[in-house]
Amino acid sequence: MSLYDAISGALLELQAEAESRMTLTLEFRRSLGFAYDPAVGKEVESFQVLLTTKGRVKSAGASRVTQTEAGAREVTVTTRELHIPIASPTVPPGADAFVTAVGPSDDPTLLDARLRIGAQAPGSQTTARRLTIKEVLT
Repeated sequence: MSLYDAISGALLELQAEAESRMTLTLEFRRSLGFAYDPAVGKEVESFQVLLTTKGRVKSAGASRVTQTEAGAREVTVTTRELHIPIASPTVPPGADAFVTAVGPSDDPTLLDARLRIGAQAPGSQTTARRLTIKEVLT
């Protein structure tokens, strides 16, 4: 048996193991724009919900932090990787993943984070769907 055959045979088990580490609850949304809401007296963003799934933010070795100016403010942009189940539907670039719940082993500061999807990183014999994400902190 080749190494390829051995890995392929164990892939479902490896995917299940990877998914067991996905303890965030994520809601993927596409922005529909802003409109004035008289009930709150300001512009409010509306969304189309694309899917809800579990996931894991991977930061070790994949993080890049940059600082830039946006208007009169300085903003920090952190680039990381988001892992979701391999069987999840494709998520379009530009969609946002909102962290709606965290697990006991997650950094609690991820709760309510808005993560912008940059690109997918497809591969062979993968245990998770990998997405490049950016979080903008102002």
